This record gives sequence, C-alpha cells and structure tokens, in this order.
Amino acid sequence: MTAEEADAIKETFGVEPEAYQDGGNECIVLPVLRLPTGCKPPEAMAIFVRGPVGGYQSRLFFEVPITLSNGSLPTIHSQMMLGREMHAASIQGIPPTLPPHQAILAHLQQYKK
Repeated sequence: MTAEEADAIKETFGVEPEAYQDGGNECIVLPVLRLPTGCKPPEAMAIFVRGPVGGYQSRLFFEVPITLSNGSLPTIHSQMMLGREMHAASIQGIPPTLPPHQAILAHLQQYKK
C-alpha cells in the first residue's frame, strides 16, 4: 500500500489502515469500518485482501459475519487471517486493480442489497 493509498483510505473511512502480508496476500487492516445503513453490526474490524484469494479477485473480510440491511445473511466464507478467524461474503467481480479505497467501497456497495 502506497502512502497515497493509505491517505485515500483514511480520508474515505476515517481510520488509519495498516498493511500486512498473510500467506502471500497483501492485507489492509481497517480497525473499524462503518457498514451501510441497516447492516448488523453497524461497524466492524475489517481486512481487505488486495488480490486473488480463494477464487475471488479481492475480498473484504470482517471480524464477524455481517447481516444485510434486509435481514438476510449472505453466503459467508470463514478463514484464518492474521491469526484470527475472519468472515467474507461471497462477492465476485471487484478487481484488484482498483485503488484500495474504491475496491472497499465496491465491496460495501454489495452489502446494501
């Protein structure tokens, strides 16, 4: 993650991101990420994996499974990331070539459905 990318994440989400490597993947940790209105919980710690993982182009994992605003629980994949169990909804089509803040926004957009 470049300094410009970190600044864009901080400006967009109001948190200081941290970059780590996990199993060959670049992971961006957001200590707290606000979810779209109506999701439960309303915010959670998140890890954005920038690049292919488990058959997905990129993934946004949360510390807990997220319930959508319509009350449904999307298909979830759980995986150990950075020493903790994390949960990601089955979201395809978010390319790793997007700047991280835009990719995270694209993932969050799917939680509004």
